Amino acid sequence: MRLTSSSSTATPVVTRSAPPTAPELSAMMPFGRYSVQAQVGIGGMGTVYRGTQLSLGRPVAVKVLRVSDGYDFAFEDRFRREARAMATLNHPNIVAIYDYGHLGTDFLFFVMEFVDGTDLGEIMRLGRMTPELALQLLPQICGGLEYAHSKGIVHRDIKPANIMLTREGEVKIADFGLAKDVMRSASIVTETHMVMGTPDYAAPEQFNAHRDVDHRADIYALGVLMYQMLTGVLPRGSWQPPSALRPGLDPRLDGVIVRALMPDRQQRYQSVGDMRRAIEAALLPSVAPVQTPSKPFHATAAPLTSVRILLLEDDSMVRDLLRRALEKARFEVIETADGKDTLRLYQEAMQQGRPYDLVILDLTIPDGMCGRETMLHLRRIDPQILAIVSSGYRDDPVMKDCAAYGFAAALPKPYQVEGLLQIVNSALAVGRRQAA
Repeated sequence: MRLTSSSSTATPVVTRSAPPTAPELSAMMPFGRYSVQAQVGIGGMGTVYRGTQLSLGRPVAVKVLRVSDGYDFAFEDRFRREARAMATLNHPNIVAIYDYGHLGTDFLFFVMEFVDGTDLGEIMRLGRMTPELALQLLPQICGGLEYAHSKGIVHRDIKPANIMLTREGEVKIADFGLAKDVMRSASIVTETHMVMGTPDYAAPEQFNAHRDVDHRADIYALGVLMYQMLTGVLPRGSWQPPSALRPGLDPRLDGVIVRALMPDRQQRYQSVGDMRRAIEAALLPSVAPVQTPSKPFHATAAPLTSVRILLLEDDSMVRDLLRRALEKARFEVIETADGKDTLRLYQEAMQQGRPYDLVILDLTIPDGMCGRETMLHLRRIDPQILAIVSSGYRDDPVMKDCAAYGFAAALPKPYQVEGLLQIVNSALAVGRRQAA
């Protein structure tokens, strides 16, 4: 090929032909089975059209992928995987697939249920998502994912654009294009080690090309989606609890999101069903704990108007969640981030004749005095101290046998509000019996 002098300096431009028009696609489809009316969407995973299945007269969506587009990014393999994964799923909250095949040598297609509605991304973009609507939709999203997981299918790309909503308010999970059959495969990455998923919603393990990915990655993405639906923003960086951004939102939902977004998947919900039940429990009216004890826990204490709790927790976000949950239950909470400050505050309260009724100590403080050491000093100050140890390390000797270290109870992380209040109230009941 000869280049002229005028073109020798030009940068070659690679162009891709446009996807087929609706009439062109209609002519390419298996004869007599489908007609195609209009293109309704286009994206990296293919082009979607509205059509009709002629034999039944029902509306369908037709998704088309140009085979040549898949050479660099294995789109063809993922396209086939989406069809096969979705074909095994039959659930009201999952888009159903009806047909699959090739259109000559250039295109792949599959025919699926047509959803007359929009997606959550569009609803949020238009400012129509409210906490009330979010809490109506989340159990449906959980239900669809719970069913997919029961069939061994992990979605791996849960995000607003992949959650459809019909005009009747029914959720439909779409685009299982990155789905993985966990019964047959052990990795999220392609054979070329390309990590798949949408970064803002991807679990930490999805960025590790050599780590297996299971259904708990969907739980992480669902936590991100839940946060976004409730607050309108993504939980990036040092994010605030939803109840801090949306006054009036039940802080019990904060705990659900915190657990879903734990970097260590062992500390997340271990099933979508567990997360769904936690969301539903947070929608029920909370029961306030019994408040002021009948008599002070310490002989030197003045009469109390409320139960006072001293809280040691170095993680500011977790500490804020704990404080909010306890204050909503009408406890008075004083926060510290280091054991030395805890000792000082406790001693000052004793000297003022207003000792704390309960202390909650984080077992692990990387940059300060840890909960175990703090407890040793607190017991010297007050041998009758009432304290709870808190940690995510459930196998630590202190957590396994907290009484041997002077604690009244152990509070495992991550927290659920109901469990937190139950343990706190149980410990306070022990203190009341001891003081009686």
